[in-house]
Amino acid sequence: MQSLLQYHRLNHKVRDGYQHCPDTTGLHHLVQVSSGSSVVSVLADGEDGTDPRRWQRIRRIRATVIVWLLVFSQGWVSTSTSKITKSAAHEFHVLTTMQMLATALFMIGLGLGALVAGPVSETIGRNPVYLSSTLLLLSFCLGTALSPNIGAEITFRFLSGLASSPTLSIYGGSLADMFDKHQRRSIWPVFALAPLLGPLSAPVANAWMIQQGLSWRWPLEVALAFAGSAFLLALSFLPETYSPILLLWKARCLRKVYRDDRFAAPIEQAEALPRRLKRNLKQPFNFFRSELIIILLGGYLILILFINLNFLSGFGVIFSKTYGLSTGTASLAFVSIAGGISIDVALTPLYIRLARRILWSRLRIFVSKKYWDREDTGVEKTYAELIASPPPEMSLLRAFVGAPFLPISLFWLGWTNNPSISPASGYIAATVYGYSFSAIFLSAYQYIIDSYETHSSSALGSITTARYLIAGPLCVATKPMYKALGVSWSLTVVGTIGLLLVPVPWALMRYGHVVRQRSAVARTIVD
Repeated sequence: MQSLLQYHRLNHKVRDGYQHCPDTTGLHHLVQVSSGSSVVSVLADGEDGTDPRRWQRIRRIRATVIVWLLVFSQGWVSTSTSKITKSAAHEFHVLTTMQMLATALFMIGLGLGALVAGPVSETIGRNPVYLSSTLLLLSFCLGTALSPNIGAEITFRFLSGLASSPTLSIYGGSLADMFDKHQRRSIWPVFALAPLLGPLSAPVANAWMIQQGLSWRWPLEVALAFAGSAFLLALSFLPETYSPILLLWKARCLRKVYRDDRFAAPIEQAEALPRRLKRNLKQPFNFFRSELIIILLGGYLILILFINLNFLSGFGVIFSKTYGLSTGTASLAFVSIAGGISIDVALTPLYIRLARRILWSRLRIFVSKKYWDREDTGVEKTYAELIASPPPEMSLLRAFVGAPFLPISLFWLGWTNNPSISPASGYIAATVYGYSFSAIFLSAYQYIIDSYETHSSSALGSITTARYLIAGPLCVATKPMYKALGVSWSLTVVGTIGLLLVPVPWALMRYGHVVRQRSAVARTIVD
């Protein structure tokens, strides 16, 4: 609806311009004519709304809040089958391991959908993708809630994963549409609360509903209502933010009003969607084969996603079986994780000040001396320029500090899981884990965006696909792992992997610029 209003306003402005100047001579500031070409390229203009970065701040904030709610609600949907495993398995007369396939297949669907979400949104616009995929998600959520058997449930959960993938994959593109690089550094940590807290909120609500004796279908219906509310809000008020699509609308209006077919938007001259989709299907394999940054940070993100999925059923073992806590009380561990995430986000101003201090101190151990001196480029870097455009490695400062707390929290949680020790210890360990999880997630995404810039959508899409295709199926092995190894050794195994990955942000802060220079895709910074 909001997109229709945008198009109407744009068409009205073009007609107003035509009335003041019936020929194309008055459009020199809106178009660009290439020599020897019959095409008149349409340019963005802040006054007609085709450049979302020049919209009024309140308008951009409103659009950001709506996208935030879409992401949060669909993150909620992603874990809406948590805590209902036993009830659903009992009704369908299947093993709980079979019921865990509902979550695993959702994650697999999410990973597969990420392959095509980006190219499609860059061809038809963000809004049609958000709205159509969310409408499909609502249909599949309803199908899941009404499933008569296990086959129908896991099928609808897989389809739900496919349908939620676009929203959970392209929200970063919406931020990039409306905010420049420097604005995103401040906005991203706050916006990231949506994909981080959404999946953590559903298990808490679900646990209390199940504890009250409600049907296992209730959590799915609540998720459906939540996602449906966000959909109605987006349908009514979310504008199109992808500038190339806005320019396409403008070109169509100009062709119609001036009766001149030479007007064309840049997107009309771009590569066709089928070719882009074919190329995009190869991207994850290309990135994970040749890009060291993607391999290292992708491995890290796969691990923390596996840990999060592990906790969906693991907290029941860790807190309920050990301490005899109710399902609802045990689920408060997810609130502890959310508290840790909030602490990390609240520390953002401190990280910014610390990064600036490091940039201008004599402690050059974090970034190569070659970067600072720049004798090889002959370009002098001024104080203001370096503050405005810090090296991508500074994005890793958050993970540099937070990474060691990942194995610490897991060892802590595992080896204090004893009836003789207060469960408060476990809740505090979960808070520490939440802090570390957030620090790694935010740093990794920001570093990839800063390093790959125009290729960042493909890079992040590759990681999204790999994360869900690898970590998703592993969640089925969670309960068997706890049963075979016990809580302490299960978390020790995962914590040891986390310990081995601690040097990753440290090494990239020191040698990241070298890795980027040797990359076939990453942008090499030359100041």
